[in-house]
Amino acid sequence: MKLRLVAGLGMVLLVGACGSGGPVSNGPPPGIAPGEPDPRGVRYRMAGDLPEGPGKGGVYGVDGAVSRGEAERLARALGMAGGVRAVGGEWRGQGLVVARQAPGAWSYTAKGDKCARGCSAPTEAEAREGARPVFAALGLADAEVRAGEVQGTSRVVAADPVVDGLPTDGWSTRLRLAAGGEVAGGTGRLDVPRTAGRDRYPVRSAAEALAALNEGAGDGSSVVRVTRARFGLAARTREGRPVLVPAWLFSVPPPRTTLAQTAIEERYLAPGGPRHPGGASSVGPGAEIRSVPPVSYAAAGRELSLRFTGGVCARYRAHAEEKDGQVRVRLTEEKEPGKICVMIAKDLTRSVTLDRPLGDRSVVTTEGEPVPAA
Repeated sequence: MKLRLVAGLGMVLLVGACGSGGPVSNGPPPGIAPGEPDPRGVRYRMAGDLPEGPGKGGVYGVDGAVSRGEAERLARALGMAGGVRAVGGEWRGQGLVVARQAPGAWSYTAKGDKCARGCSAPTEAEAREGARPVFAALGLADAEVRAGEVQGTSRVVAADPVVDGLPTDGWSTRLRLAAGGEVAGGTGRLDVPRTAGRDRYPVRSAAEALAALNEGAGDGSSVVRVTRARFGLAARTREGRPVLVPAWLFSVPPPRTTLAQTAIEERYLAPGGPRHPGGASSVGPGAEIRSVPPVSYAAAGRELSLRFTGGVCARYRAHAEEKDGQVRVRLTEEKEPGKICVMIAKDLTRSVTLDRPLGDRSVVTTEGEPVPAA
C-alpha cells in the first residue's frame, strides 16, 4: 500500500555507461503494457556526467482563496459567455469548475461538439495559437509548452510553469484544442507558487537521486536509457496541500517522458514532520485530531479536491491512498484543546495530489464507503 504523502516514485537511477550490463531497451519488455510497472523492476541508466545541483532548496506553496475575478479572468480566456457563481467551495460557470481554495484546481469542458465527424486534429501551430490566450491569462508566458499529443480529432497543448528559473513537473496546465484551434476542454491550477518558504532543506545530488530511482531493481530488470537530468521542482503534497518541492527531473523515452525524484527527505513533507532540519512538529502537543466525512469530490488532472463541512477554528488536511483501482481518502480535523471558538459550519474544500490522474478509478473512504462526484 502506497500513501500519497510519500512522494518518492519507488524507483531510482543507476549511473554508468550504457554499454555495460546488457542491451538497453527504450520500452517495457514483451507482455507488459506501456506505462504499466514491470514486476521485475526497472533500471535506469545514463551515460556521461550528471549536472551539479544546489546544496539546499525550499518548498513553494500557495495559500488563501481564489477570488471571483481570478476565476472570471480564466473564463474569459476560455471564451465563455457570462460570469461564474459560488457553489459551495467552488466557482462554477458554463462547463468551468474552479476550486475556491488556492491553488484553484480547475476543469473545463466546452458545451457541444461542433465537429463530431470528418474533422482532423489541429496542427501544432494552430493548437499553440489557440492555447496562447489561456496561457497568457494564467501567467504562463514563460512556461515550457508541449503540443505533440493527439487525441482523436483534438490536440493537447500542455504548459509547465518555470518557477524561480527552475523547470517543473506535475503542475501542468493541459488544454484540448479541437479543429481550428478552438479550446474544447482543459485542466490545471489557477495559481502557480512563485516564492519558496523561508526554510531551506539539504538537497540530494543527482547521483543519489538516480540511485534512489533504481532501488529494488533486480538483475532481471529491464533497462531504460535516461537522456537528460535537470534540477527542478515537482508537485507533491504537504499537510494535504499541493506544493512544489526540489526534485531531479529525468527524461526517458515515451510513454513516460519525465521521472521526478524528490530531492529532499520525505520527513519534511510528512504530516507532523519537522518544518526545517531539527525543527519542531507542526502538530501542537495535546492536539485533538479526528476524521471528518467527505461530502463529494472533484478531480482536475492529478489534483483530487474533497468537499466537506467544517468549523472556522480547526485545521483540515486531505489524505489519499491509491491501490487496486481505488483512491481511498481521509479528511482530518485538528483542534487545539480548550480553545474557545464560535460554532459556525462552513462548506470547505481540501485537495491532495495523486500519483496520476484519477481516470476511471473510484473514490472511497478508508472504510470503503463511496464518495460521490460533485
